[in-house]
Amino acid sequence: MFRRSRTQSTARPAPASFPRVEYVPMSLAELAAYERVMLHADERRRIARPDIGYRGHRQETIGHLYRSAGAASVTEPDPEKVRIPLQKASFLDLEFAIHDIEVYGGNPEIAREARHLLNRFNALLGQQRAVIHMGGTPVFDPDAPAPVSVDHPSLPGRQ
Repeated sequence: MFRRSRTQSTARPAPASFPRVEYVPMSLAELAAYERVMLHADERRRIARPDIGYRGHRQETIGHLYRSAGAASVTEPDPEKVRIPLQKASFLDLEFAIHDIEVYGGNPEIAREARHLLNRFNALLGQQRAVIHMGGTPVFDPDAPAPVSVDHPSLPGRQ
C-alpha cells in the first residue's frame, strides 16, 4: 500500500466545463419542412438499403421538436411568432438526411429544401437567446430579447 506524503497536494483538479449547447430558432413552417426532409430521407434509405435496418433517431428528434413546439406555443400564443429551439447538434442530422436523399435517389426538391434549412440555421448561429426548460422540454425564454430574423424566401410560409 502506498502512502501519500504530506508535501503532495490532495487538491482535486477543477471539473471540466461542459460544452455550451447552442440553439437556433425554428418556425412552425420550418419544423414542417424539417419533418418532411427527415421522413423522406428515411424512406429513401429504407427502400434502397433494407439491409441496414430501421433507425428511429430521426423520428425521435422530430418528436422532441414537436414537444418543444407545444411548450413554445404556451409562451407565445401567436403561431406566426412561435420559435422552437433546434440544437446545433441536429444540423448533422440534416446533413446526413441530405446525403441519404442524394445517394438513394430522393426528390431533388426536398434535398434543395434541406440545404436551404441548413443554410438558414447556420446563419442563425451566434444569435443566441436564453433557453429555459418546461418539464424538461427546451423553450426560448419569453423574457429574453428575440434575435434579428434571417428569413429565407424559398422556405414554406415565406414570401
